[in-house]
Amino acid sequence: MADSSIDQRLGNYRLIRLLGHGGFADVYLGEHIYLKTQAAIKVLHTQLQPEDIEKFRSEALTIAHLIHPHIIRVLDFDVENAAPFLVMDYALNDTLRHRHPRGTRLPSAVFLPYVKQVASALQYAHDQKLIHRDVKPEN
Repeated sequence: MADSSIDQRLGNYRLIRLLGHGGFADVYLGEHIYLKTQAAIKVLHTQLQPEDIEKFRSEALTIAHLIHPHIIRVLDFDVENAAPFLVMDYALNDTLRHRHPRGTRLPSAVFLPYVKQVASALQYAHDQKLIHRDVKPEN
């Protein structure tokens, strides 16, 4: 999906604006059409074949069960017109990459709390037999 997706509807959400574009997905700010609550809508670039839809739903359900203070919650997920998407909590504070652009030197008092939070979240995911595979400041 591209900027032409703005004002489109996915599930019960209307896409308001593009938050970010990545190699695997675009992330939009969305608003629930009835509740008027905001969420981040991650729309994967892939088009699923019918035989892959159940695998996506199973993996999304596994991710949705991750409850940890340093992991963004998955609130909902679905597939519309073969396009899979995840509805997640909207993180108002942006990414670490946005807060600290590439090349920024950070004192240990700033970066160590980040490392501890990420390590805690990764350990929790690993304890659930899950691997992240794309840990970076943009995420």
